Amino acid sequence: MRFKKALAILLALSVIAGSFAACGGEKEKDTPAGNPGQEQTDNNDQKTPTAEPTEEPKEEKYPFEVVDLDGYVFTVADNNTNRWFPEEGSSERANAIIARVNKVQELFNCKIEVKPYGESEFANAVTAGEDYADIIVCETWNLGRHIKAKRVVDLASLNGLNLNADYWTRYNNTNLLSYQGKVYGVAAPFASQMDEIFLMFFNKNIIEELNLESPYDLYARDEWTFSKFLEYVKAAKKDLNGDGMFDENDRYGFSCGHNWDTPVVMYLASGNQFYRENSDGSIEFQLNTTDAFKAVKQVKEMLNPGDTFWPKPEGAEMNAYVQAFTEGKALFYTYSRGRGVADAIYDMQDDFGIVPIPRGDNAPTYRCWVSHDAPSMSIPSTNKNIDKTVKILEALAYFAQDENEIELDEFCTKLRDDRSAEILREMPKYAHSDLAFIGQQCAGGFYAALNAVVNVTFAQREKEIASTVAGIELEVEDGIQEFIDIMLGKTGSEE
Repeated sequence: MRFKKALAILLALSVIAGSFAACGGEKEKDTPAGNPGQEQTDNNDQKTPTAEPTEEPKEEKYPFEVVDLDGYVFTVADNNTNRWFPEEGSSERANAIIARVNKVQELFNCKIEVKPYGESEFANAVTAGEDYADIIVCETWNLGRHIKAKRVVDLASLNGLNLNADYWTRYNNTNLLSYQGKVYGVAAPFASQMDEIFLMFFNKNIIEELNLESPYDLYARDEWTFSKFLEYVKAAKKDLNGDGMFDENDRYGFSCGHNWDTPVVMYLASGNQFYRENSDGSIEFQLNTTDAFKAVKQVKEMLNPGDTFWPKPEGAEMNAYVQAFTEGKALFYTYSRGRGVADAIYDMQDDFGIVPIPRGDNAPTYRCWVSHDAPSMSIPSTNKNIDKTVKILEALAYFAQDENEIELDEFCTKLRDDRSAEILREMPKYAHSDLAFIGQQCAGGFYAALNAVVNVTFAQREKEIASTVAGIELEVEDGIQEFIDIMLGKTGSEE
């Protein structure tokens, strides 16, 4: 009897539990958890869509302020139109440049235009107080005269121009146009100097013929030095036609690349300087030291006419130097990869490689000169819309960053092996220059120092460096003071 009663109770509880389960199941069917967009079915099996939640579009954040400039025309004075308006589809980089310009125009409701830069036109416009352009882009050396004449502004004094941002500092690695906190010009992502860093090209076929260790391996062990370079230069010299004399028909260790540039390139690679700026603003002449004298003598040995392809044959153009390298008549050749001077190398028959300029035997690191023909950007002193200029400049620099990586990738397709490409990507950390290359155009005594090295090692090899330097020290001393006064803005305009 008790058993039957207990059984009846259990059956009743089972019925009640089943009812709750059925109710719960219906509820779960009506409102499926975690899937609000799923179609629902009512009791009549009619499907009714559930509204999708709407998301507010996220506003993209930039490290600069975006404002409506109401159609402002931003004018660039630059002889290289391809930095702004290349042919669409001509390369991946060209497309990136076009996208950058379009993006900035869209964000700021402005229009970017380019006109040719001319030094005389610019100087005349500033003298007349006329608004020449928002920015100018020209060769670095050219800005020296503009600084002296106060034609360009101190960029560091402008509100909103964040020159400490990575998208500026990564490209302005020489800080050549700066002095004691004042900045008169900079390299920029849209006016990069990376392809104006001097390289050392070498002929792999000659290396193998002479059974010499690859410069790649020497560089990897940090043994790519002046002494090793000189050893290789002397080993490569060969009287190819056996006539007992050396001329353009024979082989040399080094084809210089340019009469003026090469002594300067090699002297800076030694680890020495022409001038050094101290923290207190004083400038020391560095060419009159024992270490500098030793370096100049070593550079002079590297440029020995008996071992080096120079001077070029009478009546020949400057491309005779690169031609000697491409024809297998020189083991080494130095130049930048910009401006097309070295372009013939990329199609030469012999195999070639790239390494940095060898470092001085006692230099702590490699130093590769950034040509004074490299582009720099500056703002004219007569610019009447500097606030708008700064806003657009920040955006241009920010959006231009990827273009240089794209350009490097495209350039590396011209190389013969991955090691050259890897080394090329390391070159910016060796980029180097000297106050002499801006001072030469605004303070006379500065040029005397540059000229001394060129003369002793190249043009007037009978001269000695110590006596040559002694003869210019007073001139240099006056030049240093003139340079300081110019850079600090103490002197007046030359007009």
